[in-house]
Amino acid sequence: MNTTNEKIAALRAAARAAGAEGVMLVTSDPHSSEYLPAHYTSLNWFSGFTGENSTLIVTSAGSALWSDGRFYIQADRQLAGTEIQSMHAGAAGVPTVEEYLKSHLAAGQTMLTDGSCMPASLFARYGKALAEVGAKLVSQDVVSPLWADVRPALPDTPCFLLSQEQTGSSPAEKLTAVREKLRQAGATALAVTQLDCVAWLLDLRAHDIPCTPLAISYAFVTMDRCVLFLAAGRLDPDSADVLAANGVELRGYEELLPFVAALDSDETVLVEQDTTNYALYAALQANPHLTVKDGADPVTALKGVKNATELANLKECHIRDGVAMVRFQMDLEQALAEGKPLREADIDTMLHRRRAEQPGFDEESFFTIAAYGPNAAMMHYTAHPGADSAIEPHGFLLVDCGGQYDCGTTDITRTYALGPLTDNERKYYTWTLQGHIGIARAQWLDYCTGFALDSFARGPLWQHRINYRCGTGHGVGFMGNVHEGPQSLRPRNDIVFVPGMTITDEPGVYETDEVGIRIENELVCVDRGENQYGHWLGFEPMTYVPIDLTPVLVDELSGAEIEWINQYHKTVYDTLAPRLTEAERAWLAQKTAPIAR
Repeated sequence: MNTTNEKIAALRAAARAAGAEGVMLVTSDPHSSEYLPAHYTSLNWFSGFTGENSTLIVTSAGSALWSDGRFYIQADRQLAGTEIQSMHAGAAGVPTVEEYLKSHLAAGQTMLTDGSCMPASLFARYGKALAEVGAKLVSQDVVSPLWADVRPALPDTPCFLLSQEQTGSSPAEKLTAVREKLRQAGATALAVTQLDCVAWLLDLRAHDIPCTPLAISYAFVTMDRCVLFLAAGRLDPDSADVLAANGVELRGYEELLPFVAALDSDETVLVEQDTTNYALYAALQANPHLTVKDGADPVTALKGVKNATELANLKECHIRDGVAMVRFQMDLEQALAEGKPLREADIDTMLHRRRAEQPGFDEESFFTIAAYGPNAAMMHYTAHPGADSAIEPHGFLLVDCGGQYDCGTTDITRTYALGPLTDNERKYYTWTLQGHIGIARAQWLDYCTGFALDSFARGPLWQHRINYRCGTGHGVGFMGNVHEGPQSLRPRNDIVFVPGMTITDEPGVYETDEVGIRIENELVCVDRGENQYGHWLGFEPMTYVPIDLTPVLVDELSGAEIEWINQYHKTVYDTLAPRLTEAERAWLAQKTAPIAR
């Protein structure tokens, strides 16, 4: 199997051999991870599409792949020339996955999927849709044998534990907090399935996923025990002793399902179907001693609010990252001034060199997005050597990047003007900056959700009938996932913000084949006091990097917006200057000089 069409034909034949009409693949793993270990990238291997959050369906009559708004352009390009139909999920006139299933399967037919790699809620949703036409969804893995010869092995990098100086609390303290949340929810047990939740709960880290220092593992918590399911030999004896002292037992990674099946004490297990794979969910339901209670995983909410130690470490982390970003921008400007040939793939190398100079740097927090000109209209564009664009002295270069340090995780985007700009480019940039400032300056009462706050950023763009097909911001983990919940700035997010939550502020403009612009800082939610109207909250920036003001149409900014820019840039200078050389301070002083109409 060399071509995509040959791989799709093999999937079709495997389904037929199993007596089924088709097979479904989703971008997921047993832990509902956003960034997948290569071992679980079957959808990418079979389809050739390398984006996230997608679904591939293959039937006897055809095949189709759904991508979300971030990846429409990428999917169209990567699927071109194959038999796979590119479906823009959520776009007008495009059938949903459920609608497609109901129109392509008939009564008595079966659709197969690997239940260990599909969230239980998704399995139920698709199963319900098929049942409406008399068909059914069955958990059966016919995919693994087809790519067994080339499939990467499960990662098994060495594991390590963070110290309380890094995290601010011990695993035992976190387990106490989780058990209290279980009591409040009327439950006695919890299967911790998400890798970042296991990492937070037990201070466990590894390098199993590129850019994300997590270990392939599960945990099972009851009121009197905690079991970590991790492949043997991955944890050194001293770390195992630390976990044991915190009340944590060790078992092999593959032992979770047998462990669940063998439980003989009555437990009420709290299960979040969106993040628990169907195979585990079915095993929990099959044990007569266990009562499954649907509810949110309390670990997600607990880790979403950073404690004082984490926040202090995160500030230090962002200062180091800010120094690296300043030096990168100086390098970029010097290379352009000297007329050196630059390509998008060179940007990642330049950034890595500067971050690697900083103490405690480990790796990037995601694959750098360096997109010149129209390429930036693809929100998650990735440049590869030999398949990237030359950077020219006009237009914009968008750089979205971040780092993993021993004191936290960063995520930042800057869009740099490289020379002459069009009128549209200047307008789009100015409106994007206004949206960014709208969130950064926001003050709200303490009952507001991410859904309510999202409009603060979209307002300046909506005035010009422009929108972006993604959220405005996401939480960021602590030495973990660069994208973290439960809070986010996006339509339909119902999480109420509280002090200690971190969030990115990243509105943008993405005009196909024309331009892409994004400006991103990380913010922390802080207390703004009380008055007769209630308890007020706001944001403070955690990112210390100058924003390029050369494209800005200053006359379109309000006085309050100009005041915010000047104050932010003063904070950037005051924070970074002590760690810069004299020449770097002079450069930064120029970049952060106050502006006025």
